Amino acid sequence: MNPLDPQQTAAVKTDSRRALVLAGAGSGKTHVLIERIAYLTEECKVSPYECMAFTFTRKASGEIRNRLVDRIGNKAHRCALGTMHALALSMINRFGEVIGLKSKAVTVYSDWEESFLLKDVALEMGLHSGKSWKIPKRDIDTVFNAYYQRGIEPTEESPVKDLFRAFIQRCRENNSLTYGGLLIGLRLLIPTLAKYLHVKHILVDEVQDIDRLQWAIILEMEKAFNASLFVVGDVDQSIYQWRGAAPKYLVDHQNEFDIFRLEFNYRSVPEIVSAANNLIEHNQDRITKTMKATRGGGVESVIVRKDCDSAFIVDLLSDPWARSEPVAILARNHYLLEKIDRLMEEANIPHAYIGRNSALTNSESFRRFHAFLKLIVNPYDNFSFLLIKDIVGITREEYGRIRVQAAEAGNSHFLVWLDTDHTGAPALFVGDEVVWNLNDTCEGIMDRYPSLSPESAAFINSWDADRTGNETIVDYLTWLATYEVHDEMKEDQAGITLMTIHTAKGLEWPVVIVAGCNEGIIPSKQAIGAVDLESERRLMYVAMTRAKDQLILTVRPETSESNGRIYQSPVSRFIAESSL
Repeated sequence: MNPLDPQQTAAVKTDSRRALVLAGAGSGKTHVLIERIAYLTEECKVSPYECMAFTFTRKASGEIRNRLVDRIGNKAHRCALGTMHALALSMINRFGEVIGLKSKAVTVYSDWEESFLLKDVALEMGLHSGKSWKIPKRDIDTVFNAYYQRGIEPTEESPVKDLFRAFIQRCRENNSLTYGGLLIGLRLLIPTLAKYLHVKHILVDEVQDIDRLQWAIILEMEKAFNASLFVVGDVDQSIYQWRGAAPKYLVDHQNEFDIFRLEFNYRSVPEIVSAANNLIEHNQDRITKTMKATRGGGVESVIVRKDCDSAFIVDLLSDPWARSEPVAILARNHYLLEKIDRLMEEANIPHAYIGRNSALTNSESFRRFHAFLKLIVNPYDNFSFLLIKDIVGITREEYGRIRVQAAEAGNSHFLVWLDTDHTGAPALFVGDEVVWNLNDTCEGIMDRYPSLSPESAAFINSWDADRTGNETIVDYLTWLATYEVHDEMKEDQAGITLMTIHTAKGLEWPVVIVAGCNEGIIPSKQAIGAVDLESERRLMYVAMTRAKDQLILTVRPETSESNGRIYQSPVSRFIAESSL
């Protein structure tokens, strides 16, 4: 275990009830978070049960858990540690009856499932014609975003309120929540949690990327538990405003915290640290800090390559140096990555493209396959039954009769169907114990319904192969409910890795290549038009600070022609701002 430097020591051993640790890139924030828990449990004699730590990604929580076990032993497992959504699901599965849900059988809907169900509700209410919305979709999205990111429900005057309430009611009838609804459920449970849990210390990682609702949950927990608050983050690395992150909360409320700055960069060579400092100093909405390099310098640590298209990057990676140590290719969007991925496959260059599976998990075929699994765990999920009715051969007329019978009996559509003398009812639904075995169940589904997506079964088999082999359907669905793109990464991912800059947050590589450092890409056209450059500058800062030894910034040709038109794409202003 590396010793703590003076700045880290001051943060770890503070007796402040509200501590904000401003952790610069590569400053050892994970080390500090782990040592803080170790300090509380070993020197302050705090029970691990009294610590609750929120992380931003499941990968981060797994890393912290493993390192904490190495540090304090198996008692690390007594700490409540995970993403806020994962901990929310855990608490809802324990105390869900308090908010009207059947515990241990809650279904969580993905974005695709939520969209499908919302449209189905709108069709019933006459708010969708089957082809178009009767209410502008942007107004609907605004209402749901306000609910998920700030906990605000639509007003009585809102034209979306009836649709919103009907949708929430449908979820409740299905004993289900949307991914965003997990946090609403957690917030409602806080008074109950305060009765049964004895949390005295709340720790939050990557606090700059949480939204207003998450802030409200943390502050309400702080008050309900009478707990201390230890938050770690860096406003300069906040890159999720597009999904509700509120970095300005820290800027506006910094006086409410005792601030500890971690400014020693242990990751990158001085040339990279200097370029990143030069760039981020152009931002105004920040809490000032300056990174200081601790490593020795290197030769040509930061390189700018102009007139560098995707083919040039692939040629660059054909050289032996690219195979000697891990290399990351980062881009603003998947469009550039998909082209590089395709060219690398054609050139037979081994690599991993992180983000490929995300499209699969949010596809219709994937979600229809998983509807079978969800019904085994939660037979009250009418929506999952809706997704499989065509697959199992239920006609529209029969489905109508099932819905009427279910309403009269106060039962679910699925259970009414099983109670009928229906020869099409698959054997895997009749209560045999084997249904709880994940692999056997997937094989049974594919055998009976071969038209279903084999990619879905392959995805499940891949998940199961990384575990003991005794996992149940509940284990798998609990994991899938909070699935994120970082879950595609293998431990100690070697070789060449492609991913977006957003996905690369919190990771590091010896060599990083940033593709498409042009105006209109980074910063994006939308940001330039809205004069919203600070968030884009933070994104570039994050990309640059992923590199340990060498940073290569590639600029696509500034002039290009397509369909007889000339397009201009100048060098990104961020390169000049970095003094490169």
